[in-house]
Amino acid sequence: MNESRLRTLILALIYPNRVSYYDDWRDAFEQHLGYDCSVRNIMTLTPEQLRQEIDQFDAVILLHSCNSDTLDYFAPLAPVLAERRRAKVATFVGNEFNFPYVSTAERVRLFATARCDIVATQLLQEAGDYLYAASGARIVSMPHALNPVVFTPGPEKRERDIGVRGYKYPPYLGDDDRNTMMRFFSDNGARLGLSIDVGEDKRLDRAHWARFLQTSYGTITTETGSWYISPNDELIDRIYAYLKSKRSGIVISNESPLRRAARHLPSPVKAVLWRLLQKGPIGFEVLDDYNTSFEELNEAFFKKEPRAPAYGKAISSRHFDAIGTGTCQIAYRGRFNDILVADEHYFALERDLSNADAVIARFKDRGERSRIATAAYETVMAGHTYRHRAEAMLACLS
Repeated sequence: MNESRLRTLILALIYPNRVSYYDDWRDAFEQHLGYDCSVRNIMTLTPEQLRQEIDQFDAVILLHSCNSDTLDYFAPLAPVLAERRRAKVATFVGNEFNFPYVSTAERVRLFATARCDIVATQLLQEAGDYLYAASGARIVSMPHALNPVVFTPGPEKRERDIGVRGYKYPPYLGDDDRNTMMRFFSDNGARLGLSIDVGEDKRLDRAHWARFLQTSYGTITTETGSWYISPNDELIDRIYAYLKSKRSGIVISNESPLRRAARHLPSPVKAVLWRLLQKGPIGFEVLDDYNTSFEELNEAFFKKEPRAPAYGKAISSRHFDAIGTGTCQIAYRGRFNDILVADEHYFALERDLSNADAVIARFKDRGERSRIATAAYETVMAGHTYRHRAEAMLACLS
């Protein structure tokens, strides 16, 4: 073994899922010559097993999956991480908005318990500082990136104008941007002269997602995140109590052991179970929340709340995936971590959609599409691949 390589323990929650960036980040560290990686699945890793081997490593990196949808597996390991004698600990953060099923305050408390040296946020530096200051860690803005091995340019001739796959945004997020945009293009595709394939709740695995983008001239997208991020859970707790007060019939809690058991199921089985819970006599609270409209929560809560003092939106992995395949993006005007520039790297829509017809006219121009796609690809390849991110983390840990 080359002693100059950083002996690194990668912790991840590995179970059947269709979130491609989980694989992209793990691949980036395992394939980078600066790291000598060992990967452990925290779904099966016990505190005692971690205690026995942690001091063999120079660094421990917790990937987004460790705290994205649940803290159940990270929580028992946090005190063991604090006992380490030498390794630096860096954690990424998943789902960086306040939502009912993972407490932001508890997540930050666990970062502090684990004595994390680095918290790597997908958000802008100002938002990371605002959310995670209480962790005591160094906060580093490190958004997703492009995997240029998987997300490669597609053919010149493609199957459809606009292709979209993605979950509907929940009403407690605090804005309805993605849902509004998807409804607009679904309803107006024929009028705009576009062939459109919009699939809500139809997530694809990495290979199929890459292929879908490669066969689409364009996609519609928004920044991820929320305008109402907060280091405490006061607002989301009130919203959750309101949502619970509306439940009726048999509804399985997200805290139920059944939810934990379901993570072990293969993706096709989970997809069938998801459909049954959407339509059957037994419900699931995560799905039940969608029965409340954004308009209702906006009127009851968000209209009365000031927006966060930091910009809570961010570029997502899906933006980089589209750039890698040469798929033009139509998006609401935003910051995109100050990486993408409106009308230079994507076609910029106003939030009231007042310029939609003009944007589509430009999108239909093959030369304009080529210019936008090329500019975005060159910018990302120059400094925003997963190799670049792995090198940035190596510099932080060295």
